[in-house]
Amino acid sequence: MFIAGAAPAAERPTFDPRLGAQLTLDREMTDASGARLTLGKTLNGRPALVIFGYDKCPNLCGVTQQAVASDLKKTSLLPTDYRALFISIDADETPADATAARDEIASAAGPVGLSTWRFLTSSEGAGAALANEAGITFDRRKGIDQFVHPIAIIALTPSGRISQVLPALTFTPRDLELALVEASANKLGSIADHAFLLCAGFDRSKGQYTPAIWAALKVAGLATLLGLGATVLWQTWGRAR
Repeated sequence: MFIAGAAPAAERPTFDPRLGAQLTLDREMTDASGARLTLGKTLNGRPALVIFGYDKCPNLCGVTQQAVASDLKKTSLLPTDYRALFISIDADETPADATAARDEIASAAGPVGLSTWRFLTSSEGAGAALANEAGITFDRRKGIDQFVHPIAIIALTPSGRISQVLPALTFTPRDLELALVEASANKLGSIADHAFLLCAGFDRSKGQYTPAIWAALKVAGLATLLGLGATVLWQTWGRAR
């Protein structure tokens, strides 16, 4: 079976997301209950954290789900205000597989937190197509019946645009909260969240939100020291003459 987004076997799967990239909202998938929903209907006006992978993954998919579910409980955001989506890239997976994966995170998410999660599959390959739109390519290794694929947490705006990308397993609860606040255009979050985002930036080398103002102050401080040093040298040189 050809799967949209699958990389040729000779190529290494890649993850090259473009901030601002638009995912197609009318791609239809099936949730764990068997209901057919488009991406737009699933978002329903909310920002979301999205993970692309597959429900039967024996590697990092489940670990990432558990970590996100646990950390979202530690944020100040209400689960009713956002979505957490796990979208399967495997067209062979079914709502039963989605249900099993959902049950696995029930304890980590808690009853209230679990209500925000949606596990989505698509026999027509909609999940794989969305992954491709997000800049993900992957490879199905038929010999072991597994996918080789990158994994990360993508923050989506309510309109389906990529607003931020967090590397898997290096994020903190604060990073998840700020990513959702940013994706909501500051409609979510506390005054402290909004104030932090005004003087912070996302450090791609660390994969975390960091106070960008600190870096600016360091640069300003270095410039001041250099200026003072130059002044002292100039005055010393002038006296020597």
